[in-house]
Amino acid sequence: MTIELKKIAGIAAVLGALTAAPAMAQDMTEWDGDGDGALNEEEFQTGWDSAYGENETAFSTWDEDDDGALSEDEYNAGVFSSYDDDDSGVIEEPEYGDVGDDMGDGGFWDV
Repeated sequence: MTIELKKIAGIAAVLGALTAAPAMAQDMTEWDGDGDGALNEEEFQTGWDSAYGENETAFSTWDEDDDGALSEDEYNAGVFSSYDDDDSGVIEEPEYGDVGDDMGDGGFWDV
């Protein structure tokens, strides 16, 4: 397999993982204090601060329907969009390198 095909296969695997988002969904579930399957802004901020130790302002951007809660789909889309710097809908080089760097650090997202 050529290096280019390996890159494509790797990108497909990462995108599949981001779409399925087991690690992200697990973190979301851990942050869901009331167990309603969604994160309100307080739950998001508390979870983010305890996991990463700094303030994150993404909640309002990720809450696409402005209902004051992040569904699992909104949460996963927010994580994906954080890597898709050019908003192309595809994680390409060097964006792919950012995903790999973060996955290699033992967490899904290194801030």
